[in-house]
Amino acid sequence: MEYFIPYSDVPVGSSARPWFNADCAEAEKRKHSAFLSWVDASDRKAPDLSSKKRAFNHAAKSYKKALRKARFDRISHIGQKLSAQPSGSRAFWSLAKSVEANFCRPTLPPLVRPDGTLAHTAREKAGLFASLFAHNSRLDTGSATSPTLPHCGTSMPEVHIRNKEVLRALCRLDVNKASGPDAIIIENVQIEEKPNA
Repeated sequence: MEYFIPYSDVPVGSSARPWFNADCAEAEKRKHSAFLSWVDASDRKAPDLSSKKRAFNHAAKSYKKALRKARFDRISHIGQKLSAQPSGSRAFWSLAKSVEANFCRPTLPPLVRPDGTLAHTAREKAGLFASLFAHNSRLDTGSATSPTLPHCGTSMPEVHIRNKEVLRALCRLDVNKASGPDAIIIENVQIEEKPNA
């Protein structure tokens, strides 16, 4: 679907797309030109409409490939520059800080453990949260024993639900009524349940 919908990357600043090179610009022009000729052929109901559409699809795919390649090439170039610098040097950290926005950042900051150390990784943070929730969820029962429930002497008969009964109940539903407490629209329930019964 995305090949048929024209779009453009709108830069928000001068360095918004530093990877956008001449190949990307050329591919973008070809895509835009193919789109305009396809729209023009569509408006005129031209006999070569299908070939124009194929040309636009091809140009859109080529544009996406050019963008992907340019991004990959830039990341590779930065990686080569980083590996060429000594890891503690000023040039290394300057380059690392300038491209830091391209790396994934955790949404949670480091957490402090009870012993004062920091939990940095996602696994450590999850373990810390789990132990905290487990500690807060314990009830202090002391030496109390669990209550014993008296047996009532009767038992509930087994409940049998058959597909035919469910289908019959669904077919009798009024689809014009509002949804129930689960917020599922009754019309959708009927449509989805009928083929499976």
